[in-house]
Amino acid sequence: MGCCFSRPSGPNSPYPGGAANSSARAINPPPLTLPESAAQTTPQSPTRRRRRDQDPLDQHIDKPLRRHSWSINDRTWTRRQLDKERKDFFETRVTGRLEVWQTLHAALQQLWEPVLPGAPEDDGLATAQTILSAAEISLPTGNLVNGVYDSLGNYYQLPEWVVCDPKDLTEDDTDDTRDTKGELAGIENDAGLGEEQDEVDQETEERRAEKGKAVVDERERITVRARLSESGRDYQVRVGKTETVRTVAKKLAQESGLASTKKIRIAYMGKILKETSSLESQGWQAGHIVNALVFNR
Repeated sequence: MGCCFSRPSGPNSPYPGGAANSSARAINPPPLTLPESAAQTTPQSPTRRRRRDQDPLDQHIDKPLRRHSWSINDRTWTRRQLDKERKDFFETRVTGRLEVWQTLHAALQQLWEPVLPGAPEDDGLATAQTILSAAEISLPTGNLVNGVYDSLGNYYQLPEWVVCDPKDLTEDDTDDTRDTKGELAGIENDAGLGEEQDEVDQETEERRAEKGKAVVDERERITVRARLSESGRDYQVRVGKTETVRTVAKKLAQESGLASTKKIRIAYMGKILKETSSLESQGWQAGHIVNALVFNR
């Protein structure tokens, strides 16, 4: 009994229950506390990463269209060869959507036109940009050589020889070009009426229709729905089946209240339609929406 009460205590006691020594303090360190600056920044990093990972995958950067320039290094390319290979390129596309390839072809046709020296504005570049924007085609770098994306996120790659002519393109033989021009001139003479005469006749018919002198059977009328590139709104007009695209564009301009300083060009399936022909003669089908592209006069 005496030994129980005589049990030593204190920091040097061999029995448990004594005061905590330096060894006990080393085994049980105090809880780790972070500085206020670290506590404020650490929880925000995962949140920042999660926000970036949650961006939609189908959203791509869309930069303004710009022209590309390049030179031939490994071959000789003539105008005739280049035109043929471009034609073969678009006829052999098997991936992606056909209407997107047609739209790209229509935009490139505007870029293939030579730039007039001293022109105040690059109309071809502006027209091509309007065509691509109306079809919701985005350009990650603004250069078609680096590819484009459609509205569904599909990628389309274009070689630079398709995008634009090289600087050192070789001209075709002059004699062959002269013979070709002579053949075309002969065909026009045999036809008796050139395209200019057709345009005059079409304008005469349109003026008669506007004055009410031309009677159009209601059963021969169609309803055309067009989406205006300037506002994205849809408008409907009633025209005759045989009326020209120019007439459709004029009625759309009146219906949408477009300013007189602007004009409309009609595009369908990625192709700008001829103004002197009707919609149906150029493949348009009833119920399909056409694109009304707005340009400055």
